[in-house]
Amino acid sequence: MSIRRILAILCALIALTMPALAEEQEDDMTNLEFFKSLHFDDGLSVVTEVFSRFPLQYAATLGLDGNAQIRPIEFKFEKDGVLYFDTVVFYTSYSELIAHPYIQLCVCDQETMTYVRLGGKVNFTNDADIINRCFESSEVLTSQFGNNRSVVIGYYLTEAWAEFSSFLPELPSRTYSLTNKYDQE
Repeated sequence: MSIRRILAILCALIALTMPALAEEQEDDMTNLEFFKSLHFDDGLSVVTEVFSRFPLQYAATLGLDGNAQIRPIEFKFEKDGVLYFDTVVFYTSYSELIAHPYIQLCVCDQETMTYVRLGGKVNFTNDADIINRCFESSEVLTSQFGNNRSVVIGYYLTEAWAEFSSFLPELPSRTYSLTNKYDQE
């Protein structure tokens, strides 16, 4: 079975079985109202808005032993159409992503039976501006590593795609290709 197929199956299982915790919303918008407000013609904004509202995503990688691995991660930010994340150089996930540079992420809202999956090829970067922005975007990262930025490595996705799906009839199901400037290189 291919790596992509294994990751797709894992993300589908997560979407069906693991609810994501939504951040408290200042505007008291329900999750259904939030999803209805999305601009479904713009896949990048759908992903960034959903990942911002549900800050904990579950990521599937292929382990060094060939078995699927799932772990919680945080989307950090989007800049110029590129989605950024990070990991730590001594984490198992870093070794896994070097060996098998594809990842899938999933977030699910159990209340509306709606989920977003994101997948793509991982490309690492040590760019100081990217690492600093990852720290600015994450209290968790800052609390774990303080100013020790040397152990954190950023990454962005190429060959990125996303899927928005809901079991509610009033919400569409969409699939997006999220090409960015690095896909052209």
